[in-house]
Amino acid sequence: MLLYNERNRQNVGRAELCAGLMSEGNLCRIETGRREPDSSTLTRLTDRLGMVFEDEGTYLFYNDYREWKRRWEIINSIENNDLSRAYELIDEYKSIYSRNVVRMQFAKVMQIQCEAKRGADKDMIAGMYGEALKYTIPDMAVKNLKHLWLSVDELNIVLEYRFYTERADSDDKCITMFEDILTYMENPRFSTSARAKIYPKTVVYMYRKLMTGRNEEEAFSSVSKNTLGKLYTYCEKALDFLRDDAVRYYLAEILEIRKVFCERGIGEYGTGKARQTQEWLEALRSLCREYGVSEYMEDCCYFYKENTVYNIGDVIHDRRTMLGITMETLAEQQWSCSSKTLRRLEHNRVNTHHDIAEELLEKLGLSAGYQRMGIITDDRRAIELHHRWKNYCNEFKYDECQKVLAELEGLLPKNIVNKQFVEWAKVNAAYGLKKVEYSEYVKALCKILEKTVKLDSLMSGGNIFLSNNEEIILYNISAKYRYNGDCENALKYILPIYNRYKDYATEDAQRNIRNYELYMPYIASLFGSMGKYEKSSEISKSVIETQLKYGRIHMIHRNLSSMAWNTYEVDGDKKAYSDNLYQCMLWSQLRKDNYFENRYKCRISQL
Repeated sequence: MLLYNERNRQNVGRAELCAGLMSEGNLCRIETGRREPDSSTLTRLTDRLGMVFEDEGTYLFYNDYREWKRRWEIINSIENNDLSRAYELIDEYKSIYSRNVVRMQFAKVMQIQCEAKRGADKDMIAGMYGEALKYTIPDMAVKNLKHLWLSVDELNIVLEYRFYTERADSDDKCITMFEDILTYMENPRFSTSARAKIYPKTVVYMYRKLMTGRNEEEAFSSVSKNTLGKLYTYCEKALDFLRDDAVRYYLAEILEIRKVFCERGIGEYGTGKARQTQEWLEALRSLCREYGVSEYMEDCCYFYKENTVYNIGDVIHDRRTMLGITMETLAEQQWSCSSKTLRRLEHNRVNTHHDIAEELLEKLGLSAGYQRMGIITDDRRAIELHHRWKNYCNEFKYDECQKVLAELEGLLPKNIVNKQFVEWAKVNAAYGLKKVEYSEYVKALCKILEKTVKLDSLMSGGNIFLSNNEEIILYNISAKYRYNGDCENALKYILPIYNRYKDYATEDAQRNIRNYELYMPYIASLFGSMGKYEKSSEISKSVIETQLKYGRIHMIHRNLSSMAWNTYEVDGDKKAYSDNLYQCMLWSQLRKDNYFENRYKCRISQL
């Protein structure tokens, strides 16, 4: 229903949305529930509507889950420069999914990344991108995007094809050959996450075209001020998108272009911006080199990184076991699913209809449907309000949280998951506005948590699976205990989450980065407060490495802060601590985290 509702909300015809993917009839069958699409095709359709909400996570049946893991294996091989292994995996992937155009397009793009890393010439790369285009993208996209509905990864293929094939016979052409991509991405249907993936890269490609065949001095002495002014404006927008989404896709390249503009006096740059740009660039370079990660983007694998994905069979098994529910009991509550079908589903031997799987998940107190969110809804407005509410929470703007929540509550269907979310969100805002005392707040959270899971079952160990709401509630309980000096209880309530992620290798952490980067920095900070400085710094380093490799910068300043504190507690070196806090401040600025930027400035002034 979400796909149907969103398509109609945006007034998009079936033929426009499914062009290059399938027939209108097949899309109609998908929208009416008469056909189950594979996850890649469904994601392509929703991405074409601008519905890129990367951080929520997804439930998949085993076949689609295995395909997701195969993608990650290919991506990891390419990023680790194990190209022989990557070619093997790509060939295997193509043999399995040869009849699926979206998946074959992915395989072709990954093959191009391998060839580019091996030094293939421009003509060969251009030809391969031309082949990738033909899988799903109409020929007219090469020249005109205006009336097409494309996903961000399809736009990337268009961008690459143009870059490798089109010649710029004037300075203005270096801009205009890509300008429609930037205009296309300003359509309000696209999320910040979608814009951050393609907009900065497009600006970098503009600049590279402009600089082709001449040095910087020649370019800036011959290119018109109007053309340079356009590029300056696009560069600033690109940087804003990256900072808003806290990612580093072409961040180093954009900062380097900005630095050149500063030095050449292009745009509204003063000495303050010039210094800021240089400091951000140095902070990025220094950290990347420390962790053995290139500061530059070397491939386009990041377009295909989908994180926090779960196999439905594993989720149902782990959740059912954690709650102490037998297969027979769960099947009795689910009239359309027998014990035999449930057993086969948990052992990955059968898929079932999505409606049945969603009912099973809801019976187990989990949200289901398009995303693994803290709410259950098919309403795009509700999804967007939920994101806005989260942003206000992260900025500690609790008055705004309450206003958005009041609107959101009216859009949500009545069920246990949504009820738990609304109750928690209300209590959280009340505590933030100092309307609820600490002890009352913790009691309320425990009561809300037990609507879907018993605390005793969480503390007993073993395999567990928690909803987003349950994890956040545990985190909030732990944080309030810690804030009030009770680190023992703080650790007790965060331990179920820590036990899930503590043994993750970097590749596992990347695949689950949404939760890993949210909870592990807090756990590192908690260990530091308990005097376990080495353990704390070890966790922080792992999170930083994972974020840099994935391309995210959201929590880097928090991890650097924990490490700086741990070192200061051991050696007492105020000068070194002040210098480290200054780096934290720079990273908080890059993230547009004004709250922590001011905290770091305050700490520095007090040393």
